[in-house]
Parts: sequence; C-alpha cells; structure tokens
Amino acid sequence: MIEERRITIKGIPCLSVVADTAPKGVIIFYHGWSSTKELQSLRGRILAAYGYDVLIPEAVHHGERGTIDYTAPEAYELFWKTILQNVEEAGCLLDYIGGAYPDLPVFVMGHSLGGFSALGVLTWQERVQAAVALNGSGWWNESERRFRSALHIDIPEGYEALLAEIDRYDPYGHTERLAGKAVLALHGGSDPTVDKEAQLLFVEKLRRQGLACSLILYEGLGHFVTTNMLGDALSWLETI
Repeated sequence: MIEERRITIKGIPCLSVVADTAPKGVIIFYHGWSSTKELQSLRGRILAAYGYDVLIPEAVHHGERGTIDYTAPEAYELFWKTILQNVEEAGCLLDYIGGAYPDLPVFVMGHSLGGFSALGVLTWQERVQAAVALNGSGWWNESERRFRSALHIDIPEGYEALLAEIDRYDPYGHTERLAGKAVLALHGGSDPTVDKEAQLLFVEKLRRQGLACSLILYEGLGHFVTTNMLGDALSWLETI
C-alpha cells in the first residue's frame, strides 16, 4: 500500500508519499503558485504507483508556511523570492534524502512556479540527475521580462537587488552545470500564464550545447497538468 504522511525537514513542511515496492528513485515535486503540498497528493500517489518515493515540500508563503493574496501586484516580487528560497532549501531536502536513500537517483519535478524551481534545483544541486518542468521556464530573466510586460508591472523601487539574484541563479546563464544531466520540458501550447517562448529558448540553448533535453508541446492546452503529461514524464524517467 502506498503510504502518505506529513513530515518536517529542518523547518520545511513536506508531504512524503512512499511506494509500496522498493523504490527505484526519489522525486522532489514542487507545487505551483498559490497551491499547497496537499493539493499535489494525487500526483504524488501516481508517481509512487510507478515505483518512486516522492517528497513534496511546502513553499514559503503557502499552506502551513502562511498565505498571501497571490493576485495582488505586490505579490509579484514574492513569486521570485519563493523560487529562490525553494532552490536554497533544496540542500536540506537532499541531506534528508541522502540519509534515507543513499544509493537511489534523485529527480525533481514541478508545475508552474514549481517548474521554475525544479530547473533551478537541477542546476545548483549536483546530486539531482534530471528535472521535469511542467509549464515552467529555465530562462528566468526572459520569463521575468515577459511576466512584467503581460501584467503591466513597472520595476518597483529597490527591485534591482532581486533582479540581480534572479540573474545570479538563472539556469539559462549556467547551462554548463547541466552537463551529464537531463531535462524534460512539458508545456501547454496555449498557456496564457507562463509564456512558452522563454522555455523554448532555454531548450534551444541546451540543444545547441549538446545537452540532454526533450520537449513536448501540447497544442491547445492552457496552464494545466494533464494525465498525458504525467504519463509522458514517467515514460521519460524510465529512459534516464
């Protein structure tokens, strides 16, 4: 039987979903903006049904860690700060995984904000072997520009420091760190929330550099995760 329980790792609330067989790998699954770890339970169980143990961390400003008005203009900065904190906190999660699963491969997966986070964690954590980004982006600077343009947000006072942090950790600027790793980008072809063009440009750069990268666009699909997406992700993980 698949087991699900809440755990806390160095102050980070997580949902642990454990397969009913010996796991073939561990997946850290990052939820999207305004979501919670509990809302990813079904996705975690699907992944566990295919033999993976799954760890779903709660992002700051979400669920047990406090909520905000996610649609307020002032929340825009917190979107990026949440991604950066997910990347920073990944080391704690990997320390836990290293103790519990010292010999298993580790993958990251996430939707929307979680897709941005997954690609950041893949870039900055050597232990992670592959990432699946669902409606995410690996070119943070370009996505940031496109978000502000679409939302008609002017650069607020003091925002330059955050832009510098985004630039510092942007996977697009550090693709050399992805050598020997693999990326799967899954994106709705009609996603109105996360413009697919930034992700397509990221994938193009990886391919130019001969790095392992696959892309699937789902024509007509908006900002959603479908059963087909999860099926494609699981099939791809079997090739890693």
